[in-house]
Amino acid sequence: MSTHISAVNQKLLFARQLLRGLDRDSSSASSHLIAATAQSVAVQLHQAWLWHCRNIAEGYKLRDLESVIDGDSLVAQLAKQGKCPGEATELQSLQQDSGSWLSELLTAHQNIYLLPVVRKAEMDVDRLPMIALDGPAVVEWSVERAHIWLQALQELIDRHREMMIEF
Repeated sequence: MSTHISAVNQKLLFARQLLRGLDRDSSSASSHLIAATAQSVAVQLHQAWLWHCRNIAEGYKLRDLESVIDGDSLVAQLAKQGKCPGEATELQSLQQDSGSWLSELLTAHQNIYLLPVVRKAEMDVDRLPMIALDGPAVVEWSVERAHIWLQALQELIDRHREMMIEF
């Protein structure tokens, strides 16, 4: 079994565990806990997606797995070897489609690492100072979105694994 398969499975499990922990206490969960959990799920799912891309590359005997950092690089590297598998092109298409769940997940993950633009400090319901953000790319962190990302990624990975077994 590929190390990438195990790593992907682990990240999917971690995402499920994070959501399961919040699902039990969702009625009393603060907005901070919800955002923190959703962001943590996004990090886990992004890593699962990256390792899934590399697992596909490994399945098609790509030599330099570390060069695969997204769907575009996966397709480009495989094309250099004269290969164009459907799994890779699907990942690339989902990544490039600004309305897809994957594009949304990748944007949300990227926004975790961006320094917010400060408009003003406000007090939230828990009396903690919160920075109000301006900008076009503010992510609405929710348990529902995190569940959608997890379910969609799990379905994609399961389908790709079935396709790759045929080879």
